[in-house]
Order: sequence, then structure tokens, then C-alpha cells
Amino acid sequence: MNYNEFNNPKNWIGGFYELSIEFDPTGDNKRLNQALIALQNFKLFNGSWKERQDFQSHSISLPINIDEDSISQFYGTVSMTDGYTLPCLISLIRVEGKSDWLVLSIPQATLEQFYPYKYPLTKKLNPWLAKVDEILIRIAETIFNHSPFELAMIGEEISGYRNQGEITLEDVKKITSILPIHLQKRLGIQGQGKELTNQLRLFS
Repeated sequence: MNYNEFNNPKNWIGGFYELSIEFDPTGDNKRLNQALIALQNFKLFNGSWKERQDFQSHSISLPINIDEDSISQFYGTVSMTDGYTLPCLISLIRVEGKSDWLVLSIPQATLEQFYPYKYPLTKKLNPWLAKVDEILIRIAETIFNHSPFELAMIGEEISGYRNQGEITLEDVKKITSILPIHLQKRLGIQGQGKELTNQLRLFS
């Protein structure tokens, strides 16, 4: 992906396919910065840039300060194992009295360019989504190893779908989620799903 492709507005229109990670309680800047550092060090991620025009240069300096009730956004790219490089938006969302969220969002307009995209965006219609999920799962694992989270979800516009206090067993059956051991215990699904690192389990 070159500068012009990354900055082409047509590649950023429409919705996003997302990895949404919840950190609870809100307000722990060290925890979020550790998550950002882990993301920056992930070998298939390149960024984070303050503006799209900073593509391949001027990464933000960490740690950063995160204000109350704020949204901080940065840009980057994620390399797929099939050779494609996808642009992404990284959002830090802080809601006072609730949770902090780190959301990595891939524009669906770009997915349409590279893959035989069919809507609705399900794995049954789009088996190539497994390749995208593979990288997002590895990113979530890497972040958890450095900054443990409460909940991670993967899907179309999945940000804000549920939080760790609201999610139910029915939700887990409908979406792709990555659950730490304490949430597995609360939902009574220990030993189910696919085992990842650090007692994380993938449900999809």
C-alpha cells in the first residue's frame, strides 16, 4: 500500500470491520499505553500516525495522556498473511465512569477491493474473513499479554455492541469474542471454544 492508496478518501467510506477491546474500569492511562505499545510492537502492524498524511512517518510518541470523556484516533496498517496490506483506524474511547476501549477498525471499502466481498459480511458468504480474523486475534493476544483486558470482540461495527458486564451466553453464540478466564467462569463456558494463550478462549 502506497501513500496515495492510503489517503484515497474512497478507501475510507462506509463501515468498518473491527477488533474492539474493553478495559475496565476507566481511567488507567498506564494500562492503555501498555496496550498501544504492544500494538506498535506487533510485527504485522505499522503505525500509529496522528494523521493519514503521516503515512509511514511521524508515529506518535508514547506514552500519551488520555482525557476524560474523549476519543483519540490514530492511523496505521495491518499486513495479512496473504500479502495484502490493509489500512486501519485506531480509536481510544474513554467514557467517564464506564470503560476504556481500544478499537482497531478496518474500512470495509478496502476489504471490497482485495477480497470477493459479499454482503452481509458473514464467514459463510466470505470465507476469506478467517484470514482477517486470524490477524486480529493475534493482535488481541499480544495486547492481553502486556495489558490484560476484560473483553474483546471482532465483527462488523462491533464497537459498543456489549460490554463485559452486559454480555450473555446468547451474545457469545452470535459473535466472535475473546474472553479471559474470569468472564468464561461468569458465563459458565470454561473449557469451551478455542484455547488461546494466557487462558484466553476464542468463541466464534
